[in-house]
Amino acid sequence: MSLEQALDALIGSEAFERLLLERARPVVAHADAGEDALVGALARALGAPVLLVAPGPREAERLARGARAWLGEDGAALLPSWEALPYEGISPSPEVSARRAEAVRRLRAAKGAFVLVAPALAAMQGIVPSLGEIPPVELVKGIELPPGDLAERLVALGYARTDVVEHRGEFAVRGGVLDVFPGTARRPVRLEYWGDEIESLREFVPSSQLSTGPVVRVEVSPVRELVPDDELAERARTRAPRYLDRFRDGLERFGEGLHAEGLESLAPLLFDRMPVPAELLPDSVRGTLTDMGLCGLLRK
Repeated sequence: MSLEQALDALIGSEAFERLLLERARPVVAHADAGEDALVGALARALGAPVLLVAPGPREAERLARGARAWLGEDGAALLPSWEALPYEGISPSPEVSARRAEAVRRLRAAKGAFVLVAPALAAMQGIVPSLGEIPPVELVKGIELPPGDLAERLVALGYARTDVVEHRGEFAVRGGVLDVFPGTARRPVRLEYWGDEIESLREFVPSSQLSTGPVVRVEVSPVRELVPDDELAERARTRAPRYLDRFRDGLERFGEGLHAEGLESLAPLLFDRMPVPAELLPDSVRGTLTDMGLCGLLRK
């Protein structure tokens, strides 16, 4: 029996039908094991994305792996929570920002069964409305993208220029070579140029700076949740006089195109409303969930 057939068998069971007909809001599925199969079956039965809320980051990582095992690598994504609370004025790490942007981007693009797994803190936190709307930069051999132009795009996505690339969210340029460590990648990548054309892409080890092997394609996602543009910068300049102290100072800096630590905590001052992850589900899906008495699937 294939995994798809196993999910279909679960969907057709009497217990699963009782779950869908449960009138409590939200439905809480109590299970000692098999939560990933249960949520995978729910997404498959609805043919649409669902939100799975886990108690903490470890449980969320485990459930995301399980959901991907049932629905495939493209069938689930993890929305990690920030390492610090939003009011503490500490920016999320480049890796967390990139993973969050990738998860939201995939949720927005999902057409069929899809599971977004989030720890409780991430499920309750408001999201920057533009998160996930900026597509990653795709790098492949043979495309023409001058190092200077690519460097400008990386800076706009939140990458920091350094002499030596060692951490996610960094890049370096040395003549006809550009190193970049994408926020969601396992290792950094070295791009070698012939003029303005990318001649080769190779992964390398940050500690030794030695190449390990060629790669065919690299996606470079934003490593900053609050990506400035002209409209947002103007909004920051307009709203800055309404506030005092660090809030005014932060908005003024943002309006000038500067990025300071903890700037993401100013997002509620720039946007009139910040949706929670459940509100990112398609309208038709949320209507279906409400009609069924389901707001999502919560793990005990």
